[in-house]
Amino acid sequence: MAKNFHTDNKAFMLYKDWEDIFQALDSREEIGELVMALFAYAKRGESPKLSGGAKIAFLMMRAAIERDGIAWEETCAQRSECGKKGGRPKKSDESGNTDEKAEQTAASADNAEEKPQVINDTAEKPKAFSQTKRFSEKAKKADKDIDIDKDKDTDIDIDTDIDKDKDKDKAIDKEKKKDAGTAESVVRSFGTHKNIMLTSEQYNELESRCRSVGLSLESYISKLSQWLFTKGRHCTDPYRIISGWLDNDSKRKTAAKPKERQGCDLSWYDDFAMNVDLSKFL
Repeated sequence: MAKNFHTDNKAFMLYKDWEDIFQALDSREEIGELVMALFAYAKRGESPKLSGGAKIAFLMMRAAIERDGIAWEETCAQRSECGKKGGRPKKSDESGNTDEKAEQTAASADNAEEKPQVINDTAEKPKAFSQTKRFSEKAKKADKDIDIDKDKDTDIDIDTDIDKDKDKDKAIDKEKKKDAGTAESVVRSFGTHKNIMLTSEQYNELESRCRSVGLSLESYISKLSQWLFTKGRHCTDPYRIISGWLDNDSKRKTAAKPKERQGCDLSWYDDFAMNVDLSKFL
């Protein structure tokens, strides 16, 4: 029966780089909800309803748990296939046959000592001797054929092992590509107070856009981080807010309109960010 990591595996991995994600959450209640959600998914495959930063963190961690679980299932399947091939014959049978042959040889030697025979060099060898010789030669030839067949079977086994090794290498390369894709989407904390959560991909995109128009991404992050800390609030989608600021400032800088609203207008963000329905973007 195939193994299922949700029900059959008794453990799952917690990675060290997840510490930053836990520390970035607002409260211990959110941390507790996230931990229980991870156990629910790893043990029963359930995806509890979360919100805000806890939901984003759970989606990232769930992908890692699922990847490790699939690798565990494949390992169990390979071990099961190896177990079905069987093994070598039992040693007891080989030793038993050897003992019987030894007893027969000893009995023949005792009979020869009790009944000595007179050897006549001039007498012709009996016909039974020549027949026995022919049978012996046929038996040797048959043994050689069996050895050749065994060598062929060994070659087939070696080819099979090589094919399996190639399949394993392909699976390892596939996992490495998955890990590289996951690393691009890992959530990191930025800002003076480490309260701005962005993925590496989001950060690189914003930084590239800022450089293209001569603006500083760090200034946007610092202003938003300080404002959130002062107000005691939590931003669930900082990428959208900073991206909006950057668009406005880029247009203002291109059009050279000094009276146009600044992109870092925190009072405008207060009205927009705290009332937007983020479920449409998650």
